[in-house]
Amino acid sequence: MAELPADVTLDEVKERARLAGLPIPEARLSMVRGFLMNALRPIRALDSRTVRTVEPAVTFDAKGDSQHGSGS
Repeated sequence: MAELPADVTLDEVKERARLAGLPIPEARLSMVRGFLMNALRPIRALDSRTVRTVEPAVTFDAKGDSQHGSGS
């Protein structure tokens, strides 16, 4: 399995923000980079081959359009 780089570059932060449609001021990029590195650290350390797959996955509909469990 290919190793992912431990660091997140500022270019990667900019690209992720662009893809997500989030405007991040240049002065905040370093702070966001730190948040992203901290958030990704446990995910990157995880060996997904050791995780047991459980299905079906739970889904969440924020709009409340579900046909199940309306309660009325």
